Amino acid sequence: MIVTTLKRMAWALLLLMLQVLVLDQVHPWGYGAPLLCPLIVVTLPMGTSRISALLWGFGTGLVADTFAGTPGIGSAALTFIAFIQPPLLKLMAPRDSEEELHPSFSTLGRWNYLRFILLLFLIHHVIYYALESFSYAHIEDAVISLGVSYVVSVLVATVVEYVRNPQK
Repeated sequence: MIVTTLKRMAWALLLLMLQVLVLDQVHPWGYGAPLLCPLIVVTLPMGTSRISALLWGFGTGLVADTFAGTPGIGSAALTFIAFIQPPLLKLMAPRDSEEELHPSFSTLGRWNYLRFILLLFLIHHVIYYALESFSYAHIEDAVISLGVSYVVSVLVATVVEYVRNPQK
C-alpha cells in the first residue's frame, strides 16, 4: 500500500515537473499549452475509491494552479475528471479484468485506452478553458486554445504512455 502510494506520488511529481518546467512554456501557434496533469488522474487504478480519486485530482490541480498562476481552474477541472474517472474506467475495462487494473495500452487495449484518454482529456479541457475565458467576449480565442491544447495534450500523453509501457 505504502509502496504503491509512493510510486504514484513519484509519477505525479514527475508529470507535474514536466508540466511546470517544460509544457507551460510551450504555446503551439501562440495558443494554449499542452496540459499533461490529467494523465495523473487518468492512470488511477480501477479499485481507487471515489474519495481518493477526488483527493488526487484536487491535490494535483492545486499544485499545478500554484505554479501556473491559474487559481482554482486546474483544481476544478481535475477534480471533475477524478469524479467521473472510476465509473468510466469500469465501463471501458474488459469484463474479466482484475480489481486493481491500471489503465494503459496493455491492459485496456490501444483503442479503448485511446478513447478513454480522448474522452477524459476533452472533458478536462472544456472545463479548463471555459473557466479560464469565463466570458463570451473572446470565445474564438478560447475555442482555438482549447482545440490546439487538446490535440497536443493527447499526442504528448500518448507519447508518455509509449515511453511508460513500451512492451506492446
